[in-house]
This record gives sequence, structure tokens and C-alpha cells, in this order.
Amino acid sequence: MYYLPILLTFVNVRLTPTASLLVCYLLLVATHLYYPKWQQGHAEATISYDVSGYYLYLPAVFIYHDLKEVAFLPDIIERYRPTDDPYQTFAHASGHQVMKYSLGHALAFSPFFALGHAYALASPDYPADGFSLPYQIGISVGSLLVGFLGLFVLMRGLRHYFTDGVTAVTLLTVTFATNYLNYTAIDGAMTHNYVFTYYALLLLATHHLYDTGNRLRRWLFPAIGLLIGLMALTRPTEVLAAILPLAWGLPLTPVAIRDRVYFLLQEWRWLIVAVACCVAMGSIQLFYWHYVTGDWIVYSYQDQGFDWLHPHLVDGFFSYKAGWLTYTPVMWLALLGFLPLYFRRDGLFTAPFFHSLLFIYVAFAWSIWWYGGSLGQRTMVQAYPVLAFPLAASLSWAAQRNGWIRGILAAVLLFCAAHNTWFTHQAHRGGLLVSEWMNRAYYWRTLFTFGVDRDDQLLLDNPEFYRGTPEQIDTLYVNNFEDQDPGPCGMEALAGTGSICLVNETQGTEEYRIRGDFADRQWIRAQFSARIDEQRWYVHASAQLILRFYRNGEKVKERIVRIHRVLNEDFARDVSIEAGAPSGGADEVSISVWNGGADKPPLLLDDLVVTTLE
Repeated sequence: MYYLPILLTFVNVRLTPTASLLVCYLLLVATHLYYPKWQQGHAEATISYDVSGYYLYLPAVFIYHDLKEVAFLPDIIERYRPTDDPYQTFAHASGHQVMKYSLGHALAFSPFFALGHAYALASPDYPADGFSLPYQIGISVGSLLVGFLGLFVLMRGLRHYFTDGVTAVTLLTVTFATNYLNYTAIDGAMTHNYVFTYYALLLLATHHLYDTGNRLRRWLFPAIGLLIGLMALTRPTEVLAAILPLAWGLPLTPVAIRDRVYFLLQEWRWLIVAVACCVAMGSIQLFYWHYVTGDWIVYSYQDQGFDWLHPHLVDGFFSYKAGWLTYTPVMWLALLGFLPLYFRRDGLFTAPFFHSLLFIYVAFAWSIWWYGGSLGQRTMVQAYPVLAFPLAASLSWAAQRNGWIRGILAAVLLFCAAHNTWFTHQAHRGGLLVSEWMNRAYYWRTLFTFGVDRDDQLLLDNPEFYRGTPEQIDTLYVNNFEDQDPGPCGMEALAGTGSICLVNETQGTEEYRIRGDFADRQWIRAQFSARIDEQRWYVHASAQLILRFYRNGEKVKERIVRIHRVLNEDFARDVSIEAGAPSGGADEVSISVWNGGADKPPLLLDDLVVTTLE
């Protein structure tokens, strides 16, 4: 039912932009209610992780009156657990705590914070501490309204350049088929939803700036300056947005460039006002830094930065970890849409193309190019108002072609919408999207499935698995560990009277080595029985099952699986690892288990079996 509006559009059923906007609003509300972040706790709450870092200015100033020490933060983290690690601030050489994130987002949050604070003060049921339920609801619902505004303004902007039908389908495509859905309806309190709306406002204001029939257009100069300043104050790299008003509607011809320069020189007073407004807005951050540290400039991201000479373009576009086009394939249409946009010859190509080029380079030059726990490339979401123009150009081109091209495009859009809604579900309630750990094997193994098979999660560590059913299984090695004492683990043996116990100072098994002639891609499977008595949800604290291949005494290949991925749900079970011998073969394999460190809970192991698979 969600995808019906797109299909109807391509079979000549008239769909107006207003109707499509209402459909988009209904989807956003339905998705918001499907997973209401304001009802979640700890790290899944609306005000958690990065959002809590952007937001922290507001309770620091208006509730605790503590912008320098942020002494209230440890208590908030202990009570609400918005993060596992208080990374929102860091200790500066001045002796004060400095916020990691810039304060523009806090300004946008302020009216919703004020409403939540007023309710908390008036209610005996909720503490007025900045993080209780009224604040969570205020930020969550306010962010949804910001998303409503962004789509409305984008619709207004697109209608100046494209037909109503193309505008309608573009809105539906952005909402249904991109991760904008997640970062507006569910994770809408993150910066991407807000900056999306700022871009939409900037594009509409820029359109009217060059509308010679608009008598008030000069007043748009300060508005544009304030918008760009707010965008940069929210995410400093958004200063790139200045390209848009400078080059909007500018054909790449000497005459057009000369006329644009002449126009800006004519309006030099208003241009100075725009720059002054932008600088004034951005300088708020400088005053904060100077107030807290005495320095006007502070680099608050510390050891994070840009790899300018080696941007992660291939990973940023295609990686299964968080590749933009891997998780939002519909944006291929936007990239291809620059071609029909160029051939329109009306200057609409220039600003979106050069902004997108620089935006993508800067986004993927960031050292943490996957941007933490993310559904696809979340940093691209705010650029979608700009990319909506080449996307609309692609749709417009298809709408003018014969029926079978429109039919193919409709099928592509339906697939992309299904793909996006499936991943949105799996990112929250489904559980199959494991952010920061996704790889090709796990992606294709689980795509469009719904049942959670815990063994599939082992692919997140080891992408190799034997496909199909082996015709022959030969046993290479068996060990039932009857000579081992399970007593230190406080658990009975898994089978017989003996099991290996890994606890305290005994953190690893020996490396059980098996000699043989293992040809290229000879499949090896090793299996242990395992038991735990305490879960370990932090994946890096998991015990590891390790399979190694050797040639002439040198290790030539290693695979591991983190066995608590499956033991956390079932405290006693078999755990296996599979891998093919490396190119050139091997003459020895080894199996071992490492428990993770002396501070880790006990792990009991038994019945090691190593086989080959033919």
C-alpha cells in the first residue's frame, strides 16, 4: 500500500504535489509511531549519543548554569544512560570541559526544550533535569515538525522548475526510498533532518533572490546569510552551502558569469549584509569557546579529522558497512539526473552539481567516513534537497518516454522503496541491520528476510561460509577434553566429566594444530560446544574462536568469530567457524579460543571437532 502512489503516477493517474506531500506526512507519522524514540530508554532514547552532545548546551545554560564544568553530566549518564561513554565533552588545557559538538543544533532545539521544561516544571511526575520524558517528547515531536516543514518547502522549490507530476513523485521518492525516512521519522533529532530543512529553505530563498519580479528580494540577502551561518554553526562543513546562492541558475557561459558578477557588484551593500549576518551567526561558537577556554578557536573533535589526500570515496559510495548507494540505491537516479539537468540549458545544473561534488568529497574525506552507527550514509541526508533537482530531472526524462521505460522506472522505485523500508525496520525492531559491522556476506544472506538466525551474525566477523550441503565430510581432529577441570568456571562439564574452563588468568586454549595437505579453497570447519553464565553485549568484549592456516610454519590466513554474538541469546550451544584454504594452499591449520581478558566472565568449552568439507 505504501508504494501505490508511485505506481499510480506512472500509469497516468494524476497525483498532485499537495496529495503526495500529505502521503509523505502520513508515512512519517506512521513510522514515528512505529518506533517512538521518546518512549525508548538509554542509548535508544531521543536524547542520546550524538543528539545528547548537541543538546547539552541547553540544560547546561538554563537548568544547571554550568557551561564550564558540566559537572551534572556524570549524574545524567548514570541515571539515563544516553551513552556508555561521556564523549560529549572533553577536558581542555584551561581546566574546563568543552563541548565536542557545535551549538547551532541547540539553538534549533531551544523552543522544543522550552516546552518540555515548562511541562516538567509544572508536573510533579517528571524531574526538570533536561532528560526526563517531557524533554524527550518535546525534542522528538519538534523534530518531526521540522521534517514536515522541510518537505513542504522542498515541494515549493521544485514546483518552480518541474511539473506537478514530477514534483509529486520526487517527494514520494525522497521520503519512501531514501534513508531520509529514518532520519526524519525516527532519528529526526539528529542534525541531518534539520539541515535538510535549512537546505530546502535556502534553495527556495535563492530562487526568489533571482526572481526579478520580487520587489522584496533584497531582504533575502540577510535571510540567506543567517541560514548559511546557522547551517555552518550546526555542522561546520555546511559552509559549502554558500555555493548555491552564488551559482544558482547560472549557465556556464562567459556572458552569464559576467552578468552574475555584475548583479552581485550592483548589490554589494546587501551582499555585505548577508556576509555580516553569516559571520555573526557563526561567531556565536567563537564566543562560547572564548568564554569556556579563553581561546577563540578550539578544535573540539580532537583525534578525529579529514583525510584530504585520501578520501574514502569507494567506501563512502559502495561499502557494505555504510555505503551510500549500497543502502540508498535510488540515488543512482539523482547522480544520473545531472545529465538531463545539464541538457536543460537553463543554468539549473551548475549549483547542484558543484555543491554535490564538493559535498561528497568533504563528507567522505572524514576519517570516520561511516559516521558511527548509521543506516547507510546519514551524512548525505541533508544534501537531498539539492540532489532532489537532478533526481527530478531523471524522473522528468522518464515521464517523457514511452510506456515501457516508465514501467521499468516504476519497478525500480518500488524496489528501492521496499529496500529502504525493510532496512528502516531492521535498524530498529527487526534487528538484522548491525550498524558498523555489516559486510557483503551478511548483507546478501539476510536481505529481505525477517527471521533472525543467530548463526548468520557470525558472518559479521567471518564473511566465509560453506554454501549448500557438502557431499563429503572428513573428520581431521576430535578432542573431548576429559582431562580438563571445569570447576573454576562454577559450571558442570558440558559432556562427560571434563571441559576446558577459561577464567581469571586462564584466558586462552592452546593452539590445536592439525597437519595436512590443504589445497586452494579446501574448506575447513571447526566446532566447539560452549557455555556461559553471563552475557557480554559489548561486541569487543566477546570471546573469539580463531582458525589459522599455515604454510611452511608461516601464518598465511586467519579467520575469527566472536562467539558471544550467539551465546548471548542461548547460553549453551555449539559454535562453528568455516573458511577456505588460501591461494597456494596450506600444510597446517590450527584452532584456538581466546576469552578476552582476565576481567571477563568464565567460558566453558568442550567437544572440539575439525572437519573438511567437500
